[in-house]
Amino acid sequence: MQIRHARPGDEPDLAFLLEDHERHYGATVREGSGAAGADFLVRGGTPCLVAEGDGGRLVAFAILNAFFPAPQLTHGLFLKELYVAQAARSSGVGEGLIEGIRALARERGDSRVIWTTGVANTGSRRFYDRLGIRREDKIYYVMDVDQERR
Repeated sequence: MQIRHARPGDEPDLAFLLEDHERHYGATVREGSGAAGADFLVRGGTPCLVAEGDGGRLVAFAILNAFFPAPQLTHGLFLKELYVAQAARSSGVGEGLIEGIRALARERGDSRVIWTTGVANTGSRRFYDRLGIRREDKIYYVMDVDQERR
């Protein structure tokens, strides 16, 4: 397994993984709908690390966004999505992505990486807890831009 930045040529595998991610969380996804997102990520729209498995196929991704400010006016990364295909789970791919994220943050001079996970997502919570990632109690708000204020 190799952890690396998404690059040209990754679009088909990355599009498949993006669609698979959506289906994993119960969304109905039209075949091919991940293509635009894969193109955005490969072109460097935002940092995206991928895990390349045996045979060169992508088996996982981590999509990140920069944020400011972090403590003491430093900058950091927000892990928006981390997804490992079903067949690659429990094989060290997730841990490899987390270490790749840590290395990327160090390289960029980021002081912190933050992310959220759903309360009901017990598998992810167990994974992050096992890695010793610190939890913080926060309230997470979501504003849908096209929805009118109540």
